Amino acid sequence: MKKIFFTFAILTIITLETKQIALADPISIGVGVGWGSSAYKRYSANYYPIQHINYDNGLYFIDDLSAGVYAYNKDNQSVSIGARYLSNEFKPHNSDNHQLRLLDSRHSTLLAEIEYSIDTNWGSFSSSVGTDVLNESNSILVNADYTVPYMQGNLIVAPTIGINWANNRHNNYYYGISHKESSRSGLRYFNADESLTPYAEIAAQYSLNQNIVTFGGVHIDRLTGDAADSPMVDNSIVTSIYMGVSYSF
Repeated sequence: MKKIFFTFAILTIITLETKQIALADPISIGVGVGWGSSAYKRYSANYYPIQHINYDNGLYFIDDLSAGVYAYNKDNQSVSIGARYLSNEFKPHNSDNHQLRLLDSRHSTLLAEIEYSIDTNWGSFSSSVGTDVLNESNSILVNADYTVPYMQGNLIVAPTIGINWANNRHNNYYYGISHKESSRSGLRYFNADESLTPYAEIAAQYSLNQNIVTFGGVHIDRLTGDAADSPMVDNSIVTSIYMGVSYSF
């Protein structure tokens, strides 16, 4: 599963994780720009730069914000073990809501992750399990998705549907309100439980020539459960749009 990274404040689970379609060349680098909305109350939508790097030699890989090694990689199936940067964060000063501005910051973290993927004639399926290794959020995150690519000439379009699961510690860190925060801000105390987040994405790339590729896409997350019910949240739909260009060597 090839993921495009997001630096905007709150993708629910794994950032948002969105995808870049795999390139045939062994290494590609690129730049782009993205825009992301937020689930938090009156939280600034964010424009952010994209720095893309992809390298995969069949033994180990670098994939934007993730890197790792393959434990198994043949017969259209792979099992990889690696690390991924989770860009979820909350910065109080980015909200125009006076109560949210009195809350504590929530920080990004690093996940240790294991992922399984399989390519078939009917599409590609992948699933992953990740856990926070920096003790920021103590997250455990599980993802599963299904992609059916469409190829026409130099154009590749890849619709994806998926679902993320986050444990209660992840949700409580990014959406919970502690007793101290409640007293300080006036927001009600909130202890968040685990939740599921379905999502959909359509990604595309177009090859201008043998080396230069343009890419873009739209990714939509739908918060449910305690993530959507948090006093910090007023929008259960989180949308991101991105585009850029890459060069393959």
